[in-house]
Amino acid sequence: KLLQASEEFLRLAAFLMLERIVMKKIVIIGANDFQKPLIQKAKEMGYETHVFAWREGATGAEDADFFYEISIVEMDAILEECRKIKPDAVATIGSDLANITVQYLAEKLGLPGNSSECIRQSTNKYAMRSAFQKAGIPVPYFACVGEGESVEPEHFPVIVKPTDRSGSRAITKVTDPSELPAAIEAAITQSFEKKAIVEEYISGAEYSVETISYQGKHTCLAITRKFTTGSPHYIEVGHLQPAPLTDDIRKQVEETVFRALDALGVEFGAGHSELRINEKGEIRIIEIGSRMGGDCIGSDLVPLSTGQDFVGMVVDTAAGNPPVIKANEPHISAIRFLMNENDLRLLNDIKQNHPSNLKKVVIEGDVKTASITDSGSRPGFFILQAESYEEMETLLHHGPWENPIHVFDTPVQKLRYNDGKNTFFMKRDDLLPFAFGGNKVRFARKFVEDMQEEHCDSMIIYGNYHSNLCRILATLCHELEIPCYMVHNTEDIKEDRETSNSRIIRQMGVVEIPCGKAGIAAAVEQAMAELREKGYKPYYIYGNSRGQGREWVPMRSYEAVYDEICCYENRHGVHFDYIFLASSTNVTQSGLLAGSLRQGDDRRIVGISVSRNAARGREVITGNLREYAEKFHRTLPDDLEDHIHFTDSYMEGGYGAWSEPAADLIRQIYGSEGIPLDMTYTGKAFYGMVKYLEENQIQGKQILFLHTGGTPLFFDFLEQEDK
Repeated sequence: KLLQASEEFLRLAAFLMLERIVMKKIVIIGANDFQKPLIQKAKEMGYETHVFAWREGATGAEDADFFYEISIVEMDAILEECRKIKPDAVATIGSDLANITVQYLAEKLGLPGNSSECIRQSTNKYAMRSAFQKAGIPVPYFACVGEGESVEPEHFPVIVKPTDRSGSRAITKVTDPSELPAAIEAAITQSFEKKAIVEEYISGAEYSVETISYQGKHTCLAITRKFTTGSPHYIEVGHLQPAPLTDDIRKQVEETVFRALDALGVEFGAGHSELRINEKGEIRIIEIGSRMGGDCIGSDLVPLSTGQDFVGMVVDTAAGNPPVIKANEPHISAIRFLMNENDLRLLNDIKQNHPSNLKKVVIEGDVKTASITDSGSRPGFFILQAESYEEMETLLHHGPWENPIHVFDTPVQKLRYNDGKNTFFMKRDDLLPFAFGGNKVRFARKFVEDMQEEHCDSMIIYGNYHSNLCRILATLCHELEIPCYMVHNTEDIKEDRETSNSRIIRQMGVVEIPCGKAGIAAAVEQAMAELREKGYKPYYIYGNSRGQGREWVPMRSYEAVYDEICCYENRHGVHFDYIFLASSTNVTQSGLLAGSLRQGDDRRIVGISVSRNAARGREVITGNLREYAEKFHRTLPDDLEDHIHFTDSYMEGGYGAWSEPAADLIRQIYGSEGIPLDMTYTGKAFYGMVKYLEENQIQGKQILFLHTGGTPLFFDFLEQEDK
């Protein structure tokens, strides 16, 4: 029995030795997380894997059959080991630096691969632009700058980056010529050859194209929609595959990329081409790598969205074999990088509620404390797969995680103020407990509820630096840690001075897009485009770029306030004959009127305009009420316009302007009631109410004034008094 066992052992040993002798061998350059799929795939395909990299960060070392602790730039040391290994292929994915070493080794070992000229042109951005230009492919203005050199572009903005680095390192968008020297110095510092490229900024949505090439024939596997942090550094925050493009645009993209690959001399292996498509449909190449893209685009997203074994194709072409391309198995895939705590909350939510969609999670650092300066400093990511764009959008965009705004039935205060004819009360919405209060607090709560319903994770607001709404919404976005863009109408105010609201708004970190009235729609569209470029789903508080579609959201809050007023009347045995308020965008008045019409009472709700002419105001209120009735299936009276009372007789010279009589009344109300009014909204409206009652000889009535807030503007009034 011992003899028999010994013979079986010897046969097994001989078999294993023979298998070792005939096993194919592959050398892989690099061993970080993005290289792991290549190591694992090569082993799955029957290759013995020999992996070279520094030990630090080499998470793929544990998957390798043999790991060599040699830097990927020590080409001769690696070559010496390779002569002993005698590999059948040498490969890498996702790294320009490793790609240079791969080409060197393949050439020295007589293995399939691209030429040294191809690698030079595909890893050096200046050489790449020059090759495109020579081939007749449209390129922007570009110039190469070395240490101690300068350049003077004819037009700005420009993009500055190292000529020979990847991973979003030292990329800067420069809009001001004075900032150019610092951007060039930063890029040169990161460059291996100590050079920077300065090129004209290319606008448009960003995409990448994943290709496989064999003997000069190119195949497009997928087109990826890319999302970045935007200006100035463009660090990638996520990718979506396949990109939602028309068939015509997709065909044009493939043709453009194939021409560019030919211009660079790419014949073998993966290709990763980055480009932009502007609003005119024009396609402009940013840069191309003759290797698979990083960020798991090729290794994970391509197989998840197409069913194609992209990494297997890289191994095949490296060994001189044609890639195996099968029929697509279409799905939607995406990667999201962990840039902040909201991303981490999203990941945890997906783990709990959508675990089957979650395909991969990598967390290498502390998301809360991470200082993200380039792609390499992102602390982690997760990868998703879905069956439709709609499903993926729901996964990627959660909306605000909480609603920090709480409202209550605000008090109604009987005033000492007396005109000798009527009795005055004030409903104190200025006491709502968020960002100095006011009616816009109620708006903000409803906006958050709607954002949660629509899964929106960024906000676009509109107004100017006097605006109470902008103050409250900027504060809200800051608390929720979501981006806030402010479309700033610079024509609304006649003077350019700091206000308490403007100081608060700027402190909250809004992104301002200034414009005139004629440019509002274009500014909103710009804000939407920029937020989508950053991977967000934007929420414009007024609906579409023309400011239509969401009037009903804040109106609901003041339909509810009307019910509050009626409840107060019932509890206290009082009836208000008139309700007065400051009316600017007319939404608060529209909401109160919706409540009044639903109740079927005949009370007058009078809006005192602070900015809008009477005809336009009545038109807006009528439109608001008709759309609201249609949405909520209400019936409006035939004499609807008779219920609308809106006057522009007390605007005191326009928005933000005020008269001395109005200022006297503001002083009087604070002195007798301890209630702050302001000269832009409530003070002007209170003064207008008094004049309206006087001019219309109204007496013996119970008058309710709705205090819509604006406390910070009261302090501006005091500051103006001092001056």
